[in-house]
Amino acid sequence: MKKNLVPLALPVAVAVLLALSACQTPPAAVSEPAIAESAEPAVDASSAASEAEAASPSVDTISAASGKHYYEAGSYDAEKLKVALSKYPYAGSVTISTVNEDGSPNLAVAIPGLSADGQYLTFGLAENRTRLNMVGRRFAVVAIYEYAPTAENKADRNRGCRIIVEYPGEETNAALNAGKERPSLYMKIVKILPLG
Repeated sequence: MKKNLVPLALPVAVAVLLALSACQTPPAAVSEPAIAESAEPAVDASSAASEAEAASPSVDTISAASGKHYYEAGSYDAEKLKVALSKYPYAGSVTISTVNEDGSPNLAVAIPGLSADGQYLTFGLAENRTRLNMVGRRFAVVAIYEYAPTAENKADRNRGCRIIVEYPGEETNAALNAGKERPSLYMKIVKILPLG
């Protein structure tokens, strides 16, 4: 059965990686002649900072990657996500899409937990590329995909969700790990989306 997950989960993961990668790419530089011909006044430092913030990734740039959702009927909401993550082993596959420092995509398989309040996904990751990307670039997309090939309707055959998560910062992460022998990486759940 697990063989059947790969052909369908891979296109979802690739689409998510491309969306993440696109929102990590800085805008193209303007050539000098175009600046010289411009009638607009010179840009001051505060305007440049605002433009840099606008070019940085956001939940909206990631969630807008797919204009139409085809699997809404089989998608998890917060309650279904809680139920799915409370069962181990999981019924499907879990992938984490991040972007490397050079803008190239990174895809990992991991087993997240869910915080007691349901607001964070937790990861017991080593100091690997995925963890560095989650902390360094703040956003990641976690896809949970359950495939039931014998189910009669499409919504029951393809279940799961995409979860946009954001690193809450060192201070919050340390506070959430207070008193724990084995600290986790906490990623705030920002948005739960259909698979595609």
